[in-house]
Amino acid sequence: MSSLLFRRAGLLAATAMALSLAACNQSPTASNQSADANDALPALPDAVPLQQGAATPIAPAPAAQALPAAAPVKLARVAQSSQAYAYLDRADGVFNTIGDAPPDYAYDDGDVSPWAWQTDDGDVQYAEPIDGGYRYYYYEPGADTPYLVRGPDYSYGYSGDQLVAVYDDRGDLLPPDAYYARQDYASRYYARAVYLNRLSREREHRGVVAANWAARRADIAAARAQWTENRARQAEWQAYHDQHDRQERQHWADERAQRQAEAQRFERWQQVGFHRPPPEPIAAPDRPQRPGGFGGGDRDPARQQQIAEQQRRQQMQQQRAQQQRQMQIAQMQQRQQQIRNDRDAQQAARQQVLAQQQARQAAQHQAAARQQAQMQRDASQRLSAQRANDQRAQMQEQQRQRAEARQQARDTQQQQRAQQQRAQVAAQQQAERRQAQAEQRQRQQSARQQAQQEHAQAAQQARAEAQRRQSEARQQQTQQRAQAQEQAQQAHAQMAQQRAQAQQQAQQARAHAQQARAAAQHGGEGPRHHE
Repeated sequence: MSSLLFRRAGLLAATAMALSLAACNQSPTASNQSADANDALPALPDAVPLQQGAATPIAPAPAAQALPAAAPVKLARVAQSSQAYAYLDRADGVFNTIGDAPPDYAYDDGDVSPWAWQTDDGDVQYAEPIDGGYRYYYYEPGADTPYLVRGPDYSYGYSGDQLVAVYDDRGDLLPPDAYYARQDYASRYYARAVYLNRLSREREHRGVVAANWAARRADIAAARAQWTENRARQAEWQAYHDQHDRQERQHWADERAQRQAEAQRFERWQQVGFHRPPPEPIAAPDRPQRPGGFGGGDRDPARQQQIAEQQRRQQMQQQRAQQQRQMQIAQMQQRQQQIRNDRDAQQAARQQVLAQQQARQAAQHQAAARQQAQMQRDASQRLSAQRANDQRAQMQEQQRQRAEARQQARDTQQQQRAQQQRAQVAAQQQAERRQAQAEQRQRQQSARQQAQQEHAQAAQQARAEAQRRQSEARQQQTQQRAQAQEQAQQAHAQMAQQRAQAQQQAQQARAHAQQARAAAQHGGEGPRHHE
């Protein structure tokens, strides 16, 4: 078995060496890292018995987008695409080998309790619950980094810290150009896988509650069946699997038988309602113990005698323990032989029942074939009648459609004529409105012109009247000035006449006075020249 393991590791190492790296510096292959880790890390403890009791709540792990952000993994690709299914197929082999066997142990990660299975060779499978199922992590023997993480929608293949393959939920290999879009989730899953593996070495391992496993084993079995269905549907994966199936079956034969035995023991324990003590896990081969001793540091004879007595008792206890283990192994082998005998008897009975069932099924198949033939004839007749009905219905539908088309054409013509009439009426009404508007504008213009003419005439008449009035006023003023001048001339003439008369009277008065003075001077009456 060890040589087959080395060949399996060599296969993955050859696949990793065929990688066309995206970076300039090529990192170590997954197989080399596994070998280094195998030398540095201790082996995992043996399986822990299942726990009795009622089922407990199972908290889901964070979804991919809720996991902490991680440093981006490197992107690389496999030179030969036919080898890219090595990662998915190896995980599929581990998954199917474990089968329905209960988990070896569980440990706590805060609120989440992942389940773990470890094969005799050291392959490890973790399953942690998520909403709608489980997320699976796979590790080579002794490795602290995964070679595959399977999520609800995608699976990611790793070679060391490099992402080298991405598969969708149907097992199809995505093209390398699509890795960039999945790099963030692949990095988060990778960091989560390293964290879970480290935590499993630090935390206490405890047995899984049997009621929890009984409640969830069907979900895991359904996921395993889905893997098998996806592989059968994916041609490249199936081709790779067929190429290595014989070697894988030989490698996993002992492990598969051991896991099947554990699954059967669990079923028998479940049938009695988990009332008996849980079955002990099948023991792994004994490992050589490290020799003890004090190295000659104590020279006291009494002390040396006491040490020798303790060593003798320890050897006797080890011998008795070895005998007990041998008896347990013999009993286990007897039970396994009895199980195989029972299984062979059950297989024979099942084969007999299967033969009877096959005979009944053959008769049923013949009856079903006759019934199927009759049903086919009836179906053919119904199909012919249905076709005739369909043809009549189709012809009626075509006639109805043609009638509807003609009616629609008539309706369309009527609508067009009505639209034309409405358009003509609208055009005529619009023309009449335009003519009425033009006439109204002409009347308004005529009225404005007439008003302007009347206004001009009135203004002209007003100007003429004003001119006439001004002329009359000027004439009147002229007459008044002439009258005033005439009156002034008359007054002046009158005044001149009055002055002349006054002067004449004054002259006459002066003449009389002179006459009077002359007469006075001559003393008597002198001649009167004037009366």
